Amino acid sequence: MRIIKRIIFHVLLALRGIVLGISRLFAILFFIGAFLIFFVHDFHNIPVIGKVMVATFAIIFTLINWFYDDLIFYFEPDNIDITLYR
Repeated sequence: MRIIKRIIFHVLLALRGIVLGISRLFAILFFIGAFLIFFVHDFHNIPVIGKVMVATFAIIFTLINWFYDDLIFYFEPDNIDITLYR
């Protein structure tokens, strides 16, 4: 079990920059899309489920951006102390 935890830790740490960058970009794009859908008059004919899905994806990508480092710390092995900078 410790070897699996260590492998997951190193994979998450190696992909940290890519995941944080992509999730931040998608969160911004989905929030802009949600703002346009909710407040611009040209998009009022979009069904409610589409509006809710865009807002949900914006929230999901924001949560990934916020809690990815906590996931890395959860899988951190016992003998490694790390500090993550943004």
